[in-house]
Amino acid sequence: MRQRVNTAGVSIIASLALTAGKLVAGAATGSASVFASGIHSGLDAMAGGLSYFSVNQAAKPADEDHRYGHGKYENVAAVAEALFMLLAAALILFKALPGIFRGGTEVRLIDLGMAAAGVSALISFLVSAMLAGAYRRTASEAFLADLKHARINGGASAAVCLGMAAVKYTGWTVIDPLMAVAVTLILFREGYGHLKKSAGGIVDVRLSREEEEAIREVLASHGGRYVQYHALRTRRSGPDRYVDLHLVVPRDQVISLTHEICDSIERDVRERLPGINVLIHAEPCRPVSGECSSCGIGRTVRGAEEESADCTAKPGS
Repeated sequence: MRQRVNTAGVSIIASLALTAGKLVAGAATGSASVFASGIHSGLDAMAGGLSYFSVNQAAKPADEDHRYGHGKYENVAAVAEALFMLLAAALILFKALPGIFRGGTEVRLIDLGMAAAGVSALISFLVSAMLAGAYRRTASEAFLADLKHARINGGASAAVCLGMAAVKYTGWTVIDPLMAVAVTLILFREGYGHLKKSAGGIVDVRLSREEEEAIREVLASHGGRYVQYHALRTRRSGPDRYVDLHLVVPRDQVISLTHEICDSIERDVRERLPGINVLIHAEPCRPVSGECSSCGIGRTVRGAEEESADCTAKPGS
């Protein structure tokens, strides 16, 4: 937990430093693109602050008011971050468009603007490498969002640096507001995609197809020990993942054996998907055509996710 907090803290400090440097450089040079890049870094600083808050909140254990934990704090923070991103993009666009209509803007101290954007790109890529490691360790949606922001900010800063160089060597000052508009388009695209993804966690979006397939593979590996399963559901809440299902077992099977089977499935699912929460509801089979003369659970996994189990049905039916 302390490492996660320290990572978020480093991200905030780096983004604040970049924001201050580029906004000062933007004011000194009169460059719309450097100003836009400074706003972008400011958004990264805000994102780091939200991550710091949400990571601390999401790490709290379940309590009386939050029986399923606090994971959705990360999703709420990410949605707020995306909305600010879209607002900032509109602000930059408002500042850059007049320069395009006038055919360019006066840019001073071009070397200062190039240096500010270049240093920002380097630091952003270093911070993104640190955040990538933090995401691999924690699977935190907040760190994933910060990682994407840092990479995009680094790329945008590098583009602004090249744009300033082009202004210096060509004298075409219209390049500067055009680069600011390019940063705006990046922010719009990033903000919309981030908003769409983060909102999914709030409305309990299902896990990815790859994750659900891994769960089904684990269930299939235990197929000889139960009749069938159905009502498989998955959802994501911040960094937390949940799966629940109904497991149909022979009606005369002793409860201790059923419990052992459920424990084995839960353990194997957690090995495939570390940190996932698994809930299995065991229920007895319901024969539909007389008494079972022999149960076929040793020969097949029948009708995954059907509504009921026919213990007298032929294998594969």
